[in-house]
Amino acid sequence: MRKTGSFWYAEDKKRGGDLRLKKKWFIPLGILALSSWFLYRENNQIDTTAVTVQSDKLPAAFDDYKILQIADLHGKSFGSRQTHLLKKIDQLQPDLILMTGDLIDSRRDGEADALLLMEKLTADYPVYFVTGNHEVRRNFTILPKLEQLGVTVLRNTSVPLEREGQFIELLGIDDPTTTRWSEGLQEPDGIRQSLDQAQSAVDTSAFQLLMAHRPEYLPLYAERNMDLVLSGHAHGGQIRLPLTDGMYAPGQGFFPELTAGQHTIEQTKMIISRGLGNSLFPFRIFNHPELIVVTLRT
Repeated sequence: MRKTGSFWYAEDKKRGGDLRLKKKWFIPLGILALSSWFLYRENNQIDTTAVTVQSDKLPAAFDDYKILQIADLHGKSFGSRQTHLLKKIDQLQPDLILMTGDLIDSRRDGEADALLLMEKLTADYPVYFVTGNHEVRRNFTILPKLEQLGVTVLRNTSVPLEREGQFIELLGIDDPTTTRWSEGLQEPDGIRQSLDQAQSAVDTSAFQLLMAHRPEYLPLYAERNMDLVLSGHAHGGQIRLPLTDGMYAPGQGFFPELTAGQHTIEQTKMIISRGLGNSLFPFRIFNHPELIVVTLRT
């Protein structure tokens, strides 16, 4: 039986319809794939920010001393068994690693990945830690585990850092939710109480380096004449649109000012890390995870 022209026309029309249908699905699938790649890159590409801090109070032995700040991991893993993050850190070869809180997240399971990172780091570097609000929410249960791994936990106390017989003072304070929940103090009063305890045995003529989770209390750190403060907590404002320092930060609200970079009041310089992980909001946008390397200069 011979196929008529109308039959071929119908077949061509059907094939054309199928092609248009495929094109119709191709565009949203392409957008979805590009969006997924973008979000993965934004949340997994680790930036390294180098900062130089010069002070006449630094002893000569600490010239070129390299400090790596890790902040706000929130239990995230970068590669299987933290391989990507560990490779980045080993390339930097710091003299000291300071973790400024929120190693874990109280809302999700990530403690094993966090502890694995600390175990690997303490094998090669001295590591110091202060609590963030998420450690407080978990009732500090991770702290004994960190100490067993060789991490020095500073809770409203200080230790001298020695190099070639010369010293600087390293101080660390608890997140202020500790005293807010346990003693009913307002957060500024809790910070002042923690600083009182941390400075009680400090040589105030020495260079003072403070680890403090919260950046919004910079004026209180400046009251105590801290020379250098390392903070985190703000996650870089989470979404960093042009002409903003981020859209939101806990403790500061919308359009916060203290989310990243360097900030100074009188002699006190504060460096804020954008951190590595996420918490309540699951994505960073235009705000890569960050490691900060501070090099001291005399």
